[in-house]
Amino acid sequence: MRTILYVMLVSTLAVGCKKKTTEGGGATADKPAEGAAVALPALTAEAEPAPITAAETPPFDSVKFRMTAKRTAKGWPKYDAYNLGTKEIGFLAISGYAYDKDGKQVAHTSVPLSWNGKLPAGGKTDWEIEVGGSDQVPATATSYELCYSSIKFAGDTNMTDDNKRCPDQKPKSK
Repeated sequence: MRTILYVMLVSTLAVGCKKKTTEGGGATADKPAEGAAVALPALTAEAEPAPITAAETPPFDSVKFRMTAKRTAKGWPKYDAYNLGTKEIGFLAISGYAYDKDGKQVAHTSVPLSWNGKLPAGGKTDWEIEVGGSDQVPATATSYELCYSSIKFAGDTNMTDDNKRCPDQKPKSK
């Protein structure tokens, strides 16, 4: 008897949990719900780089980012990172920038992503990098860039920082 009552209760709750739309603030086919991602065009993935021959590089020339064709829930592109240097990387502080069709910055991630992992010399990240957190990409964004202001190599006790590298306002790279 308990099992039957439990099944009936769960079924009733499941049926009653449909998302309702309302006149003023609900989701419709042409208007996403408040806080939902803005409809953005599909991304075109950047080409994979040629095979990497690891070389001695300055810390802020050690990483190359490649945009994939996927987006986060907030509209930011997902990226792969490649280590161009000879030292394994264990940490990056990564900021994202979005630009409109005229190259004007329209968004900047409010907090850098603290990426922790193992990026081997000459290698690629094991998982895609997702920046943005709670920052929504505006519908006017047509191009994107990443910047890192801190890097830590495996075995080092300290990070290498350059806080001026990823300012709040950053012109689009050519």
